[in-house]
Amino acid sequence: MTYSNWKVRAVAAAPLLIAFTIVPVVHSDDVGGGSGSSGNQAPVIVSLTAVQVPGKKFRISGRVADETPASCGVVISGAASGVTLCDANGNFDAIYDVATPGDITAIAGDGQLSSTPVGLTLGNAAPTTTIRAVRSGGQWTFSGTVTDEAPAGLTVTLSGAPGLNGRTATVAADGTWSITLILFSQAQGIANATVTDWYGLTGRASTPFGS
Repeated sequence: MTYSNWKVRAVAAAPLLIAFTIVPVVHSDDVGGGSGSSGNQAPVIVSLTAVQVPGKKFRISGRVADETPASCGVVISGAASGVTLCDANGNFDAIYDVATPGDITAIAGDGQLSSTPVGLTLGNAAPTTTIRAVRSGGQWTFSGTVTDEAPAGLTVTLSGAPGLNGRTATVAADGTWSITLILFSQAQGIANATVTDWYGLTGRASTPFGS
């Protein structure tokens, strides 16, 4: 509290004697270190993270600090949009549809006051894949591993040598994929694998195979 926040009041204490009593003037913003006469402080977003999940979606989570965390909600706007409520510890966690990755802003509120906005960028990189070919009798197994933020459910499409064009395999949660085909006995050539992620970006790999 600065000196300018105090008033000086003159009081007659005795004949020919003047005493000065200093009386503090309390402002609302001096109470509780924040706005509001109740002493309630604005919530604070202390963490904010986002992880891409399958299907053009992101899981956005974090934690809010407040006197009553369970009364708080977090408003997300931008590339993702929605409201998530906090639990008793201030944690929030929800999955949002994200048509196009980009920037988001998060603001927490406790019903009276709002936090300072916190920003985050939702990103998406092009996937990559590997491919290998293994023969067993009259069958060829083509397999590989996809690297992506959310590989589960992506599709790998084969092309190249006869018998491969248009054949597809679904990527597992750990990024692996595999397809077994019956090809003619002298099958050989180049096998191409193309993977497309949830946002239309592609990755490609090739391997020679032969009898």
